[in-house]
Amino acid sequence: MTAGKESFQSRLCGLFLTPVDARIYACVRIAFAFVSLLNLMQIWPDRAIFFTDAGMVDQEVVRKFTVGAYVSVFDVCRDVSSVSTYLMFSGAAMLLLLFGVWSRLAAVIVYVWYVSYAMRAPLILVGWDEVLRCTAFLVMISPLPDCWCWKSRKARRQAAPEKEAPCYGLTLMRVQLAVIYLQAVLARLDNEYWMGGDFMSFFLLSHNARWPGLWVLNFGFLLKVVTYLVLLVELAIPFLLMVRRWRWYGFATGILLHAGISLMSYNLMLFFLAMLTLYLSFLQKEDMDWLERKLGRRR
Repeated sequence: MTAGKESFQSRLCGLFLTPVDARIYACVRIAFAFVSLLNLMQIWPDRAIFFTDAGMVDQEVVRKFTVGAYVSVFDVCRDVSSVSTYLMFSGAAMLLLLFGVWSRLAAVIVYVWYVSYAMRAPLILVGWDEVLRCTAFLVMISPLPDCWCWKSRKARRQAAPEKEAPCYGLTLMRVQLAVIYLQAVLARLDNEYWMGGDFMSFFLLSHNARWPGLWVLNFGFLLKVVTYLVLLVELAIPFLLMVRRWRWYGFATGILLHAGISLMSYNLMLFFLAMLTLYLSFLQKEDMDWLERKLGRRR
């Protein structure tokens, strides 16, 4: 009994504390910061509509219907100038995170940004907002090793970049990705359109499709097969990624799935990129070695 308990504890510690290549964390950090900047740029033109008192939703109404505490920087930033200043401040933090400068502070600022605008403008939230907010929290609490950072020549000479970091952050990101897919499948089990195989047909006839039209009616059986196939693929991806020798099948399957969604849907490219950020947590040391060799050859 004692030996079994010790074995379980050692496996649990290994799941969260085993050293991994620090470059994987750097890769996730850079990708997350880049996608966050794209998301901020998409929100920027409509900042007055979304976040000011003169916008489409009154802040007091949002506060009234918020479950739990209402915590948002937009409680202070209420006019166009202050909202614009806060968005630029958050964008600057994303750039710092991208280049690995004051990474921990920058990650905290970016997480506060995601929580603030989710609280202030819940009506604008879509799938990738939720994914990015969860990823922001995981990046904030994860190790942020001094790797692939922008440093002066003197600083690079004084300290070599960290080579390893504990794996708990990557483990949590992997679990997050699995939860997203499994929750998506479970949420559809009582949906008549998904269970009846008609979802893809109705979706491609809607305004959300990139090319809506009656042409969809000619492919009813094929779209029924695609509807069920999407459920099977979303169920399979986490298991493929978790098995090291099958993970590239998981990568390829996930990329094809989200590329297909982005191709057939209107304005869902950010969802594709937000999910790919979590996929990067499944990279291994040999992948990073290969990437550095390729980058070295190009230079």
